[in-house]
Amino acid sequence: MADNNTPSAAKAWPFLMSWTGRISALIGLSASILGGVTWLVQHHRAHAERQAALALARSETAQSQYDAALATYASILKNDSLDRAALEGQLDTTLLWVENFSAPDAASAASSLDTIFPTLTAGLTRATGSRAADIEAHLGWAHWLNQHIAAREFGPAAEQNFRAALAADPHNVYANAMLGNWSLQNGGSLPDAIQNFNIAVATGQARPFVRLLQIAGLVDRDAPGARAALMQAANNMRSNQEPIDPDTQRRILNFCCDSTLDSHAELVESLSAVSRNDAWATYLWLDRPATDPIDARFQSIRHAFIQASLAEIAGDKPQALAQFRQLHQQLAQQPGSLLDAVNASIARLNHT
Repeated sequence: MADNNTPSAAKAWPFLMSWTGRISALIGLSASILGGVTWLVQHHRAHAERQAALALARSETAQSQYDAALATYASILKNDSLDRAALEGQLDTTLLWVENFSAPDAASAASSLDTIFPTLTAGLTRATGSRAADIEAHLGWAHWLNQHIAAREFGPAAEQNFRAALAADPHNVYANAMLGNWSLQNGGSLPDAIQNFNIAVATGQARPFVRLLQIAGLVDRDAPGARAALMQAANNMRSNQEPIDPDTQRRILNFCCDSTLDSHAELVESLSAVSRNDAWATYLWLDRPATDPIDARFQSIRHAFIQASLAEIAGDKPQALAQFRQLHQQLAQQPGSLLDAVNASIARLNHT
């Protein structure tokens, strides 16, 4: 029996080993597949977490929670320091933060700017062309904020950044608008600043921000040409149906078209900056209708004064004189600055 079984045992052993190998291979394959599945699950989870973090950062930016957004982007970059979407999102958020910067005090401003500067500087090292010019201009504005609000910087850094941005991109919207505003706040050339703003407006980009800097720079700039430039800007905004808030309307109106301006020449400058029809339309656009009956009456009188002034500027002396005399009758029992302006206008027209 032993002799008969020996060949069978010899044949069974390779067969058994073959199946053992196959089973081992199957186990290895299963482990490999399981490892691959695990990797796919982890990869999918990581991708979903990244997408959720990016969405959160964008939402925080949209809600002007800039410091929170930067913290969210930083958490993404901890896992991948070269994540392009996170890097550019971080930079875009910082640019917006600079444009909409506010702080309750100098210490808070300094703390925020300590976060802003490194992000802008890092972004500048990897940017080219107009993107680099955008960042350079915002760096300049950050330096200006560091000086103007945080009160911890003095020197030419802001202007140097603006001019470097313009050297790289002469029509850069941010560099032109920021330099124009900076120049007006620091006693620079009014014609040069107006030219900067004209270039910025002509780009058609970042229009609300450009208008914000333009109006803020020109309002209360008590120099020949400032009122004309501001009236032209307001007329352009009206024609283009650009949004404007009531406070800004009031500031422009008081600076350009107040009947009690110190000099008649100032009112003439404002109302002569655009055509007669445009001047009247822009004046009405700036002067929101009064709701109180008493306020509405005085508003109507002011409107009549502006109409008479427009007639005088147009050289229509009879119409202007008739309108001013009618106003004199309406205000005869109400002495004040407006009656004084009406009397001065009548005297001026009679003299001429």
